[in-house]
Amino acid sequence: MRIARAMNRIGGRIGNRATGAGLRSFALIGATLMATPAIVPATAALVASARPAAAQVPATLMADQVYVDEAGRLIATGAVEIWHGSIRMTAERVSYDRANDSLILNGPLTISDGPDTVLLADAAELSPSLRAGIVTSARLVLDQQFQISAARIERGTNRVSQMDQVLASSCPVCATNPTPLWEIRAERVIHDEPGGRLAFDHAQFRIAGVPVFYLPRLVLPAPGTNRLRGFLRPEFTMDSDLGFTAGIPYFIPLGERQDLTLTPRVSTEGMVSLGFRWRHASRRGGIEIGGQVSRDDLTAADLRGYGYVRALFHLQNDWVLTADVLAASDRTYLETYSITDDARLHGHVTLERIRRNEAQRLRALGFYSLRAGDINARQPNVALQAESEHHYTLGGGDLALSYGARGFERASTLDGRAGRDVARAHVELGWRRSGVLPGGLLATAALNGRVDHVRIDDDIRYLDPVTRGVAQAMVELRWPWMRVDSGGARHVIEPVVQVIGSERSGERLPNDDHTMPELDAGNLFAFHRYVGTDAPDDGSRVNAGLRWARHDPTSGWSTEALIGRIWRSEPLAGYHPAHLQPLGRATSDWLLAGRVSHTDGYAFTLRMAIDPETRNLSRGETNLSWTRGRTDLSTTYLYVPASRFEDRAVDLSEWSVDIGRRFGNGWSTTLGWDYDIGQNLFATARAGFAFVNECLSFELTMARRFVTATNPSSSTRFDMRVELLGIGGAAPSDAGRTCRT
Repeated sequence: MRIARAMNRIGGRIGNRATGAGLRSFALIGATLMATPAIVPATAALVASARPAAAQVPATLMADQVYVDEAGRLIATGAVEIWHGSIRMTAERVSYDRANDSLILNGPLTISDGPDTVLLADAAELSPSLRAGIVTSARLVLDQQFQISAARIERGTNRVSQMDQVLASSCPVCATNPTPLWEIRAERVIHDEPGGRLAFDHAQFRIAGVPVFYLPRLVLPAPGTNRLRGFLRPEFTMDSDLGFTAGIPYFIPLGERQDLTLTPRVSTEGMVSLGFRWRHASRRGGIEIGGQVSRDDLTAADLRGYGYVRALFHLQNDWVLTADVLAASDRTYLETYSITDDARLHGHVTLERIRRNEAQRLRALGFYSLRAGDINARQPNVALQAESEHHYTLGGGDLALSYGARGFERASTLDGRAGRDVARAHVELGWRRSGVLPGGLLATAALNGRVDHVRIDDDIRYLDPVTRGVAQAMVELRWPWMRVDSGGARHVIEPVVQVIGSERSGERLPNDDHTMPELDAGNLFAFHRYVGTDAPDDGSRVNAGLRWARHDPTSGWSTEALIGRIWRSEPLAGYHPAHLQPLGRATSDWLLAGRVSHTDGYAFTLRMAIDPETRNLSRGETNLSWTRGRTDLSTTYLYVPASRFEDRAVDLSEWSVDIGRRFGNGWSTTLGWDYDIGQNLFATARAGFAFVNECLSFELTMARRFVTATNPSSSTRFDMRVELLGIGGAAPSDAGRTCRT
């Protein structure tokens, strides 16, 4: 009664006053509003209590005018805004009927529940919570993209809505273009918010207004739903070997942390396959197991397939467990089914811990060659590795201690390289310190010692066991010069000289871990030049080179260049004299490397190794990349001469090109090829077209694979992918359009 008396006093005092433009009324409305008639002008404030129930949350109302009519209804008119929890509503007129406990809204009105759900309508009758009721002539926008237009929406208190006479699409619908690119029409749609699904009854799918197919019932995940049981986007491919292939994945959630995806596929050439993927996530990591089983007519085998395991787990005390293993039933399956183009498969299971001054690693490795000419029984298919490294500060420098063991075996029992098995343990100690001398000289000194104990089976050319020791000392001097010219460009010239002394004791070891040494700008001045340790870079030597760099911030051009060479006291041990490669002789090849780049997107990289005796190119690699506006260009040329020691019978002279162009209307295209100049034939050719806008993503690619080391027959493959954005996928941020008058 106190509220009623206060309302009467307010109405009696200022009920007849004129209100100024722009003034608003604020009201906190509840279910106990009085039936007492009163008029509250725009300058007044009205407060009423809610029901005693703790769950009943009052709503906040703001309007130009708020009053209670003779029937006891609260009336708000003029730019009405209501807030209730996460819901915000705007309307022209709102009437609250206490007797029926309902709100009648006259529009145009807008109801938003957070940023991802917006409802536009002409009129509505809702409960005071604004979460249940009937809305007419409505348009619902989900996840800021998917639109559902309905003649009538009835929403229940269980957050399940029924929509009648529905048109759904994520494409823009404008007055000048009222027909969307694609749409779904249905007699009725059930929107189950807790379940995250949209169920269409008597659904008709249309493209550009033309009916394409009809489904009596269609269930789709609601936008923003990521784990709903059902079919995913279909997959279509066309291959000269398999024919036209169609597949449709089926997603099965197994609780909140597990799921299973099954993908049946069939082709016009009689291929039938089933793909699978199981995933499990936990607080410390996750694991994924997948693969595919196929029956086709390409080989004599009844069933073919592949499988993989990937895992990552963060264990206690900073330990990390990772796994990545891939295996196939035969050499050609992975390339035929476009799983991977790798010529050799390699997998691992690794347990490691890396901290600021220490690192430990335990690893099991597996290797399998897909090349037709390789005999896997003669390859080291299984390897075990254990390593530990620690760093300390000593004498102003860094002291590194490492130790470990590793071993591998071949299935073959032949004597020699074809069947050799090796087990090794090592300990290594190194120290390094750098400082600046008078005159700006940067000096570095380093010491390194390593002992290997090796057991060798199935190779009588080597003693068993073998113990080898290597001790090295290094002094490096760098003298950088810098100047800035009148245009603001900075120049840096840096001569570098390394003098390394090395002594080795013990018998030589078999070289299995780096038979293809390289010389480039990254390892010219490296103390340990190779990735392996079987044939170490020992022997006394001098590494010398000259670096030059120029950076012009005004024009945007940057240039880097390096020329260098290695002089040794004797040829590098461990290589056959006939094996001509950049590092194997007493003097290495000349190394020339450089890079030119521009801030507008130009970049050119060059690396060459030149034989000092014949002055011929012994290695060469160039790369040119160019990005300007909507065009991308990348081309690479690689030259490596033939070498029977590196299992290469002919010169490798390959030219690769990839070109991409993006057009303003959403279309883009790509074109590329790999061409073997030495053999005058194409390895691969590829092309593709793509279209992306607000509601549709379409991609068509073609790849022609010619005869390769892993596949003795050529093939052509077409891939087509279509995705309706807004349902299971979001449009790119730059693809949006607005309606124009």
